[in-house]
Amino acid sequence: MKLELLTYEKENLPRGWKPYYIYLIMVDHIEVGRIVLREGSNEERYYDGHIGYTIEKEYRGHHYSKDACLLLFDKAKEKGFKQLMITCSPDNIASRKIIESLPFKYLETKEVPACLKKDFDQGDYIKRIYCLDLEEL
Repeated sequence: MKLELLTYEKENLPRGWKPYYIYLIMVDHIEVGRIVLREGSNEERYYDGHIGYTIEKEYRGHHYSKDACLLLFDKAKEKGFKQLMITCSPDNIASRKIIESLPFKYLETKEVPACLKKDFDQGDYIKRIYCLDLEEL
């Protein structure tokens, strides 16, 4: 597996958004999904995380998300990140299992503040919040 940079989005972002990288998750020259690395402080990324990923339905169940996160840790270190936040909804059992199989530390489960809810899907306002200290890896 490898990550290929698709784009670095830094211009014409919605108000309050920070730049972010989108990587293709490639397995044997096939794109199986995408993973995003968002810039911003831990406070700015507290509810949506520095990392977001998606795996195409036909490729799920092969631990590609976990492996992609492990590769992304090195890229984040290269870009100067010291810590990474990641979140999931409490009922997203698949993401929760992936996150908890990685060296993230669970911080808390918390409701997204009203001022940020516009950036989340309706009904997706409770988040399990985790943090990883990259300097400990």
